[in-house]
Amino acid sequence: MPTVTSPRLRRAAARAARSRLVAALARSLAAAALAAPAAGCLVLSTPEYEEPTQTAPVLMATSPDVFRPIYITELIKSQKIIDFDTTVQSEDNGDPVQVRFYINYGVRDREKRPFWDETNPEPVGTGTLADGRRSFRIRWYYKSLPGDGMWQTAADKCHTLTMMASHGFNLCGCPKDPRDMGWLTWQLIDCDPNEIRDPSNPDDLGCPTSCPALECTPATADEPSNCLRCEDPSLHDEDCEPE
Repeated sequence: MPTVTSPRLRRAAARAARSRLVAALARSLAAAALAAPAAGCLVLSTPEYEEPTQTAPVLMATSPDVFRPIYITELIKSQKIIDFDTTVQSEDNGDPVQVRFYINYGVRDREKRPFWDETNPEPVGTGTLADGRRSFRIRWYYKSLPGDGMWQTAADKCHTLTMMASHGFNLCGCPKDPRDMGWLTWQLIDCDPNEIRDPSNPDDLGCPTSCPALECTPATADEPSNCLRCEDPSLHDEDCEPE
């Protein structure tokens, strides 16, 4: 026999069903909120930032060409200026790359330095490896060269000009960290190749088209080698890098 339900009872049953549905939905949302941090969707702490590791500067010349000698003509001696266009790539971590020039780098001089002369370091900016190669221009001012006008052979007119880059230099003129340096070297020839030569004049030595490589003499008990470079430990002792 069918049951007769009054409209009033049917409305009460519908309200109860809706209440159960709302409660079930609320429980589902609460469970999802609790699961979100475990799934990594909610970040509550700031990630730690690691500073990039500084790298040695890598230089590349654009002008003058490192494979062609630079002739120190009378025009250059009067103008006293040569501009060098170069690129550098490095991870600097906020420390600017510094650049300086050496004359005859690698040759020990009387003061036990690894060059005959040097210029003051010049900053050329900071960057990152992601920046790629950064262009800069630096000017070298001619003053004089060793043995200028006192040559005995044509090879005496040969010298080198080295551009050294680092993030810091010590009191001996070398990079503070021997692992933190990059360099380029040009041949300097102290004459004009276009000057007319007099073969009958024994004092006319001519103008060489290239220069011989540096030959290092072996060190002895009495004399050190004639070669000296910035990697040498003696250029990183207490005299060069005081505490």
